[in-house]
Amino acid sequence: MSTDHYGIRRRDGNASDAIAAILNPSEGHREKLKKKGITPKDYERENKLRIKLIQQKNREQRLHEEAAKREAFKLTRFKGVRPRVYKHEQENDESNGGYPFLRRGNSEPSLHSERTTSEQQQQQQSSLPPAFHRPEKAPTRVPLKEPVPSLEELEERNRELVAKMSLKERTDFVNSNAWEVIKKSPPTPARDAGLKSVQYNRSFGRIPKYLLERKEQWAREEEERRRNAPDPDCPPGMMLLDEDERLRTLRVLRKSLDEARLQINHLPLRIETPNQIRRKNALEAKLQEIEDAIKVFDRTKVYVAIPLEENDDVRSKTSEHSHSRVLSGAAA
Repeated sequence: MSTDHYGIRRRDGNASDAIAAILNPSEGHREKLKKKGITPKDYERENKLRIKLIQQKNREQRLHEEAAKREAFKLTRFKGVRPRVYKHEQENDESNGGYPFLRRGNSEPSLHSERTTSEQQQQQQSSLPPAFHRPEKAPTRVPLKEPVPSLEELEERNRELVAKMSLKERTDFVNSNAWEVIKKSPPTPARDAGLKSVQYNRSFGRIPKYLLERKEQWAREEEERRRNAPDPDCPPGMMLLDEDERLRTLRVLRKSLDEARLQINHLPLRIETPNQIRRKNALEAKLQEIEDAIKVFDRTKVYVAIPLEENDDVRSKTSEHSHSRVLSGAAA
């Protein structure tokens, strides 16, 4: 620290507190607390929780007020008293109550003025507080019984019954016989009525044996024809080499390749004499020739030249075939 001509201390760039401020810049009060190891208070989270609590209290208070409004106002000493409306309804039920029934020998219903069980239930409910009262159900009406028939009605029913019985006796046998014949199933013919008995063959639905043998013969002929058919990829004057012969030739070539490589490896490191140079060139040419032959015989199809005798036979056959085609064309 240095002082000016007024005697005031000035802070230099090399002061320790300036260097400390550069190395550890202060970003606020919360950063200072974190550097000291104190977790600062999360005011945002506390404000959100406080708002939620206030909203919940307001919601509960609103529900409580709505429930208080819905509850009917009633003094405490009159809570167990039954309203007069129920009393008037009970009197109306007593005046109009009773079940209709039929007297003996009379078809008009009369009323029974006996007290019902619903009135007893009302009396039991009147002693309970209003919270335990249940809504009263309308009394169910008992269905009316069928009136006792009079003597005239019985005589009329008897006449109708006699008429039905007489209709049953007067049956149309012709019509009934016709319907019986129509509904009857046709009789099955007997097997011993001069007809030959039907013989069932157990091989129904199976392919005959001669057809299976014929199919196998066709398959063999097709295979033979395909085997003897000329290869369209084969150039003229060439023939397809047999697979066994191709593999045997390939084995011989690979064995010759190993021998040629062994001979090249036995050559001296310094080749100076003309004899050594000629031997090296001959071995390299032989090695290259064997490698080219191996590439050819590695193919799936190898075509070789037809021998001279076979070539003459093939030419004669082709000439005869072409001559026959010309004759058939002229005849047509």
